[in-house]
Order: sequence, then structure tokens, then C-alpha cells
Amino acid sequence: MRIGEGGTLGVYAPNGAQILGVGRWPNGEYGLHLGRQNGTSALTIRVGNDDAIPQPLRLWDAKGTEIWADDVRTGGIAFPYLGLLPPQASSPTLWPRTSNSDFSLIAQSFNSIWQPKIRLFMHTAADNGTSGEVRVLVGGKVWGPTVKVGDVFDYVGFTGADPGSLVEITVEARRTSGTGSVYAQPKMLYGRET
Repeated sequence: MRIGEGGTLGVYAPNGAQILGVGRWPNGEYGLHLGRQNGTSALTIRVGNDDAIPQPLRLWDAKGTEIWADDVRTGGIAFPYLGLLPPQASSPTLWPRTSNSDFSLIAQSFNSIWQPKIRLFMHTAADNGTSGEVRVLVGGKVWGPTVKVGDVFDYVGFTGADPGSLVEITVEARRTSGTGSVYAQPKMLYGRET
């Protein structure tokens, strides 16, 4: 079977919601819409009338948030924006630090969250004769284990954030003995599904 000369194929749920739309749209564009039973978009290849530029492929979550789109101009991913951790100092003396005996904020970032989990890998250290602990908070709540300085913090866990939301990630440290400082330096942070 062939649908030609500007034709359209539509599949509709009993409630009237369009589940599948292929062909010509009212704006003259040809494209594809794959929807859920309630008619909300799940996948689209639409919104692009410039013949010189391919139409973007977009994925939508059940709440109607665009969660992925390809870059039709140069290739790769156009959305979401995936942050990269900048190079970090290799000398512990240049890392964020504290000599307080109570947990104190030593590092902070704000991140756009797109996956249900994140992984944070972080080195910790202390001056000679000094002991301490380091912990991480995500959205103001303790996230993952509290580690003794000298140990590596390497944890994967849920953030509890909706896709696209901005989440604060903080590193806190405290000295538990000695007179020196406690240090921590994030080395890797990225989103994960599992």
C-alpha cells in the first residue's frame, strides 16, 4: 500500500487521541508523530520546514517534557545539554578544604538533571596527623556514604529530581582529630539510568 500526493495516515485511540500520525501535516510539513493513549507525544520527527535541514528526532517523557533531540546541523545530541566537569587541580593543597570540627560546606555546584541517578567520584585527603570525614548532599539531603578522608567517595544513587530540573550538589567535610585541614576534590560526575 502506498499513500502519496500529500496523503496522511492516522491511527486513533477510542477516546479520539491520535496515537500515530504519518504524512502531511496542516502546515505543509511531512513528518511522524508517535503518541501515547492519551495523545501526548512520545516520539516525533517534525517541526522543520527547511528542505536543506533534516527534521529533528525528539523523544518526550510521559509528562510532556522533551528529553532528547538529535542535532540535525552537525550530528550528535542537541538536547539535553550534557555538562562536562572541567579539569581539576591535582595537588590536594589546592582542593576545597576545611579545618572545622563540624560539617562545613567546601564545594558546591548546580546541575541540570536528566537521568534518574548520578555517579560522583571524588578524592579525599588530610594534612599529616589529621583525620576527618567527607559527605555529599543532593538537594539539601545527605546522599551516599560518609567517607573517612583518604578514602575515595564513589557512589551511584537516585537524585529524586524530575528530568530537566536544577539540583544543588554540595560537598561537606569536617576534621575529627588533629590540627590540619581536610580536603576533597570531585573528579567525575555524570548521570546514569542504572
